[in-house]
Amino acid sequence: MLADLGVVRERGLDGAEVARRRARHGRNLLRETRRVGALRILVRQFESMVVALLATACVVSLAFGHWFEGAAVAAVLVINALIGFLTELRAVRSMEALRKLGRAMVRVRREGVVSEVSAVDLVPGDIVVLEAGDVITADLRLVEASKLQADESLLTGESVPVEKSTGVVAADAPLAERTSLLFKGTALTRGAAEGVVVATGMATELGRIASLAQEAEAAVTPLERRLEQLGRKLIWVALVVAVVTAVVGVARGKDLLLMIETGIALAVAAIPEGLPIVATLALARGMWRMARHDALINRLSAVETLGATSVILSDKTGTLTENRMTVSRVVLPDADGGPGPAWTLEGSGLALQGDFVRHGAGPDDEERRALGRMLEVGVLCNNATLGRTAGEVTATGDPMEVALLVAGKKAGCDRAALAARWPERREEAFDPATRAMATFHAPGEVAPDDAGGRGDVGAAGG
Repeated sequence: MLADLGVVRERGLDGAEVARRRARHGRNLLRETRRVGALRILVRQFESMVVALLATACVVSLAFGHWFEGAAVAAVLVINALIGFLTELRAVRSMEALRKLGRAMVRVRREGVVSEVSAVDLVPGDIVVLEAGDVITADLRLVEASKLQADESLLTGESVPVEKSTGVVAADAPLAERTSLLFKGTALTRGAAEGVVVATGMATELGRIASLAQEAEAAVTPLERRLEQLGRKLIWVALVVAVVTAVVGVARGKDLLLMIETGIALAVAAIPEGLPIVATLALARGMWRMARHDALINRLSAVETLGATSVILSDKTGTLTENRMTVSRVVLPDADGGPGPAWTLEGSGLALQGDFVRHGAGPDDEERRALGRMLEVGVLCNNATLGRTAGEVTATGDPMEVALLVAGKKAGCDRAALAARWPERREEAFDPATRAMATFHAPGEVAPDDAGGRGDVGAAGG
């Protein structure tokens, strides 16, 4: 594979070759759909048979001097368009902003030196250095892997991490069985690796999915279909009312112009001016309620389609969950080494506040120290990270390891301080046979109070 891509693993590509390959393959970006303009969103609010019928009624009313009726219908149309326009514009711009996220930095070996570059600058042949918690930003062929696992639920729907290795697989192997490849958009949950970029941008597996999604034809929602049907029926009703009224009036000797005006007025009255604004308000309220739950919809009419869904089918993997774990119970050993008292740990998810509770009371000083020492092991033997973005707690890495870091924070275990006191000397990556990983630590510049002159210590997590 390395020879086919014209690269030496220990050196990587040089600057001139990177420039040539970028010119040939383009930047490592998925093709973005054309930005929807504000004018297009506004015009879309009038693409309805009922709205067109109301607009016609407005023009006819004004033409016959019915200023009040014409102005009322025009006001309905303007209010309806504004509500739909502002709601859709906000959702569309939010989704466009989301597409700009995730342009991460990656570690690449070029000219024999490992450095960080923007993921969009990757080219086929680049040697990428990876570790647990990294998001894969291009399709890679593994050249080195140490007990590697990757979360490929984005592509396969299987939320259980997949074992990865450098072993050769068949060229026609299904996507889920290509164990020597890492795919753009997936993430490493355990281990460390090096890989060579084999595809970027739209040539990746994720790019192929994006291409299919962009080529899919937009379907008409049930609400739009029913409103179109109603609009056609109302046109015929309005025409019949106008013609019958005019014919009957003229037959009874009434003035022709008066009867035509009366027929048109009746036809306009038969059109439900409030229907579009009521429908728009109902959909807008649904969109706003979903937005409060972090669900974005870029077409107002799509809310009704989702609301009409009665059954959602999913497989056993639980991909629809948040993929998040929480340490909720900690059991201390008793004097004989068996299970002792169980403590409940308050708080869930990424909440960093919470205390230990048992029988409605908190731990005393000795119990708190014992709980802290237990959680120190989980904090040290850990490859996950906690951080903050815009004031919100963020995490990367395996959900179980993230849960241990959060529990450690609640117990007062600061990872940076622990790492300074007990620097990591070696790591044994997770082994499926033992179902455990281990890290080895030695006293740093500042040894813990209870070190007692000991040498290397180990921390293991299952």
